[in-house]
Amino acid sequence: MKPTVYFGTIVGSRTLWRTVDINEEARELSRVPLFSKLDLSKLKLVAFTSQRLELGDGEYLFYHDDPSDSVYLVLEGVLQVTVEHEDGAVDVVAELERNHLIGEMGVIANAPRSASIRSSGSSAVLKIEADTFMTLLTENPSMSLHVMRELTDKLNKTHRQFVQLKERMSAH
Repeated sequence: MKPTVYFGTIVGSRTLWRTVDINEEARELSRVPLFSKLDLSKLKLVAFTSQRLELGDGEYLFYHDDPSDSVYLVLEGVLQVTVEHEDGAVDVVAELERNHLIGEMGVIANAPRSASIRSSGSSAVLKIEADTFMTLLTENPSMSLHVMRELTDKLNKTHRQFVQLKERMSAH
């Protein structure tokens, strides 16, 4: 007998329930680079405890300063990292696509969200609660290394953007 659960997909303010084969979900997760080195039991844990969220165009996943209670993995579509200015203007500072991890800095640092995230078109993400994510990191060195590399890449990109901005400001 296949292990099956009911899986809720949140769409706007309603939840759509569908039947999910945990083994199939685990196989799908094993194709994601972040989870590719995890054993089947850990993949099943992620599949069982995570939640798929679908967002419409312009819908926000979370806002700057929200609590960092979970991380998200982009499954489909494009999400934008946005920063709002005091005058209400919003700048898109990055775009995140399939298999990109979102929110790990806040969860690891136990700090509020550093930016807002909104959908550009239709998108879907996998929500993984902070406790589950931290357990996965502490019990799986290969996953921790993957996340550290992603964080290092983000830091390097931010540094390059800062240097470019500083050069443009000094040229004026």
